[in-house]
Amino acid sequence: MPRQMLAILTVIAVFMSVAVVAQAEESDRAGSVDGRGYIWAKGTGTAIFDGHGKVQMAIDGDVVIYDLAGNAVVKIGAIPEQERDGAAAQLQDVSPTTTYTFDDFRGRMQVVGSDFRIEAEGEMEFRGHGEGLVQVEGGGWWKTLHRRGTWGGAVLSFGGSDVVASGSLVG
Repeated sequence: MPRQMLAILTVIAVFMSVAVVAQAEESDRAGSVDGRGYIWAKGTGTAIFDGHGKVQMAIDGDVVIYDLAGNAVVKIGAIPEQERDGAAAQLQDVSPTTTYTFDDFRGRMQVVGSDFRIEAEGEMEFRGHGEGLVQVEGGGWWKTLHRRGTWGGAVLSFGGSDVVASGSLVG
């Protein structure tokens, strides 16, 4: 069963990704939705994203999203195996609110906004584009263009004038 889940999440990641490259660069528009830092991560445990921009995630677990600015757009969708034709369905908008809670969620989601927080626990793969702080605890890997490492309590700031990482670094 765990191998099947890993295979399913890998397929989802292929559908979700435009590029496997992640980078961290200076953002010239703090507070904007289209910041310039990138992060990619995959693992099992807890991940917290605080910032602005766009986060795409495939997860089997629990997710809480806090829309701190009141302008986040949240979309969710099924994983490919839950669709009749085996293809990934289009993501559907979720009614706007200030707190979104998804318990025992198994699927894909996207959050776009100028100030939001995502707290996720379970088996997940995500990428973020923007500016913010990410904390990952558990087992897995993360990378930006300039750094990569393992979860184990790593705290990453990306998209600002400095890329700060603490925790397990590689390279």
